[in-house]
Amino acid sequence: MLALAGEVLLDLLWEEATPWRFQGVLGGSVLNTATALRRLGFPVRLLSELGSDWLSRRCEAEMEARGLELRLLRHPEAMPLALVQPNPQGEAAYSFHLPFRAPYRPEPGSLRGARVFHFASLFALDPRTEGGLAALLEEARGEGALLAFDPNLRRPPTPEERRRLWGYFHQVDLLKLSLEDARLLFPEDPVGRVRGLPPRLKVLTLGAEGAVAFFRGEAVRLPGETVAVADTVGAGDSFTAGFLALLLRRGYTGDNLDQLRPEDLEEALRGGIALGALACTVRGAGLPEAGLAAWKKAYLGD
Repeated sequence: MLALAGEVLLDLLWEEATPWRFQGVLGGSVLNTATALRRLGFPVRLLSELGSDWLSRRCEAEMEARGLELRLLRHPEAMPLALVQPNPQGEAAYSFHLPFRAPYRPEPGSLRGARVFHFASLFALDPRTEGGLAALLEEARGEGALLAFDPNLRRPPTPEERRRLWGYFHQVDLLKLSLEDARLLFPEDPVGRVRGLPPRLKVLTLGAEGAVAFFRGEAVRLPGETVAVADTVGAGDSFTAGFLALLLRRGYTGDNLDQLRPEDLEEALRGGIALGALACTVRGAGLPEAGLAAWKKAYLGD
C-alpha cells in the first residue's frame, strides 16, 4: 500500500475571456499522483484536508469514486481553489486560494501497513502542517516505508520555507524535483546542487529533455518522449506515480533502497518519463485510458 499526503484543490482551468469561463477539475499534486497510482492498480491511502461546504462534499464523493482510501481532516471553511491559466506552450500559471487556518493533525496509525509514504507541494510548505507531517514521517520510518518528497514549487521559497525544505531533504529517501524547482532553489547551479543534496536517491525531471537520477554518486539520464502537448498540468505528478509504481513493483522500500539495481532505476526512470509524457497529451491532470492501458502492459505486464 502507498500512502500519500497533500492538499486537495478544485482546479479551475481558464477557458476563455469573454465572458470569463473556467472548467473545474479536482486537483492537487498528491491527489494527481494518488489517482494515477490507483488507476495503475495499486492500493492507495490519501491523507488530506477538506472544507465543510457543498463543494467539499462533492469532491470527497469523487475521490471515493476513484477508489482511494481517504483519511481526511475537515475544516469549517470552504473548499480550496486553484485558478489555472495555461499559456500557448501548455505551461500553466496558478492563483491559489487556501482558506484553512487550523493545524493539520493526522490520526495516529494513519500509515499502518504503508510501504511508501509520499508528500508534496503546498501542503509541505504550510506552517500549519509541519507538526502533523513530522508525526507522519516518524510513523512512516517505523513502518520501514520509502519516504518520498516533491516540493513542486510555484515561486521562490521564503527563508522559513527553505528551513522547512532542508528539514525534509535530510529525512527522505527519495527527492523528486523538476528543473523549475531546482532553478527556484539554486539559481546559480541547479543541477549540481541537486546532485549534492542529502537524500539517497534524487530525481530531476527536465521537461521535454527527459529526466536524470543521482544515486550512489552516479548519474543516470534518459531522454524525453516526443508527444503533442495539450498542456503540462499534472505531468510531474504522473511521472512520480510511474516512478514509485515501478520501484514498489520491484520490491524497494526504505529498508532496502540502498540495494537498488541500475537496471531497476533505469526502468523506473523510463516509466516515469513515459507516464509524464502521456499526461501532457490531454488537458488537465488526467491520463487517457488507451495510453494508460498501453503503459500498464509495457511496464507492469498483463
